[in-house]
Amino acid sequence: MNIKTVIFDLDGTLIDSRKDIAVAANKTLSELNLPTLPEDTIASFIGGGVDILVKRCLGEQNMHRFDEVLQNYKNNYGQSCTVYTTLYPGVKEVLAFLKKREMEIALATNKVISLSEKILEHLGVRNYFSVMLGPEHVKNRKPNPEIINVLLEKINTKPEEALYVGDSELDILCGKNAGTHTCAVTYGIASIESIIEADPDFIITDLKKLILLLA
Repeated sequence: MNIKTVIFDLDGTLIDSRKDIAVAANKTLSELNLPTLPEDTIASFIGGGVDILVKRCLGEQNMHRFDEVLQNYKNNYGQSCTVYTTLYPGVKEVLAFLKKREMEIALATNKVISLSEKILEHLGVRNYFSVMLGPEHVKNRKPNPEIINVLLEKINTKPEEALYVGDSELDILCGKNAGTHTCAVTYGIASIESIIEADPDFIITDLKKLILLLA
């Protein structure tokens, strides 16, 4: 592989944001007199973007309150998105390695960029990323390849020169649809079974193994 650009997903790949998301979701549900959910259940809803998260939290019986809940959740999460969120082990080492190798480091996420930047700034790694794209930059969500296509065009990189690293089948299919190499991490939110079914080029259990892949 002649990799010049490494593109990362965010939640479940670089950051463990499950508790902050679950706390904000349950705070919202409680404030609006709706039933709360176990944190693990809410965590399983992460990955498809905030709209899907809220819809899954509500269920069909409360979907008529979607707009109200969505706005309240955005407010609550925006105020508390850095309370419990941490980097996964090895993230700083991998980003430093890529920077030393003069590789382009980019982010393609379903989380809005204002929140992504706030979290990465808080965790001390924002400056590693040359390009960050979120749902506000595209019309189609993953696994549609639009977010990768737009990103690669911005940094003038061919798909075969890029590696997309993510924790879910949506990430892997997005990368494959865009023509990039793909690498799945197993420590995130998605099940190993769904990752295997997506058939990534590489599967790693620890992000630091990316250093061996790219060395």
